[in-house]
Amino acid sequence: MQTWAAALYGVRQAVRAGRPFFPVFSRNARSRIGWRHAMLDAQPRPRRPLIEIPGLGSEVHHVKRYEVRRFLGEGGMGRVYQAYDPVLERDVALKVVKAGIPEGERRRFRREAIVGARFCYPSIARIFDLGICQRSDAEWFTMEYLPGTDMAAVIDRAEARGKHLPLAAVADVFRQILAALQYAHDCRIVHRDVKPANMFVTRDPNTRFMTTKLLDFGVALDLDGPTKTEVLCGDPNYMAPEQTRFGADVDPRADIYAAGMSLYEVVTGRLPFEELADAPLAELLRAQRESAPLPPSLLLPAGTPSAVSEGLDRVFARACAKDPDDRYQSAVEMQEVLLAVLSLA
Repeated sequence: MQTWAAALYGVRQAVRAGRPFFPVFSRNARSRIGWRHAMLDAQPRPRRPLIEIPGLGSEVHHVKRYEVRRFLGEGGMGRVYQAYDPVLERDVALKVVKAGIPEGERRRFRREAIVGARFCYPSIARIFDLGICQRSDAEWFTMEYLPGTDMAAVIDRAEARGKHLPLAAVADVFRQILAALQYAHDCRIVHRDVKPANMFVTRDPNTRFMTTKLLDFGVALDLDGPTKTEVLCGDPNYMAPEQTRFGADVDPRADIYAAGMSLYEVVTGRLPFEELADAPLAELLRAQRESAPLPPSLLLPAGTPSAVSEGLDRVFARACAKDPDDRYQSAVEMQEVLLAVLSLA
């Protein structure tokens, strides 16, 4: 009992003094196990410094590092690379603005990243980060790496083989693109550059299912800001009539028009105003305001069911009506009608 009493007394004294204590086997214990307390009379062991938790209003700084793996391609204002994020252990697409690009294009570059970062939707490419290279001052942003190709390239390959895309594949692509547009419109954003080149077909790295992503919000319009068209933006081959006029109001129905023009090209293999591809810009813009392309049914492959070809004519005519009030009033409305027509194939 005296041994345990001494040990307990030692524990109390150590606790009061704030010193560490260690239980050890008693060397003279033979018939039973006893414990004695050993205390350190030297300086207490230094405690580990506490990790400072950032408070409200404080800033957390970090340096992001990406390992550039290979060159993927380039556009008018930037180059795209496949890069690797060693911290999160994943591949990313690294988009870097070219040297000598005017400030207006640089603002568009930054806007593509800032607007895209708002979204969290399976059919819209995710934006991860935006920054400036320390050595060259080149602006960059990273987005999810998407192995695959865009619908413009898919159309070109099909045309080179003398083929049309299967209508089941068309239905799958536009089911996802129109859902992405509806999500963006619900977020008060108008894309303003919907076209096959901005529809990217890839394979989900986890499920391996084919998926289509909407890309490039560089000229997107925020409906909570000014909505008038100060400059012409978008591709004139798909541009809604109201987008061709300076100072005109633009709303989500401009994207409905561009989606209809894109649908025409995907199912027929040619632009709605193919004959004006090399004409002056003013003629193409006038055609968007005043002319109607050939019905898509005249360009579909032989053997297409009449219910499908006539239904596609109706979908295209309404989506691409010159008056926005005559179009589908939402992307989901167009999606429902289009999928019903294509289900008859």
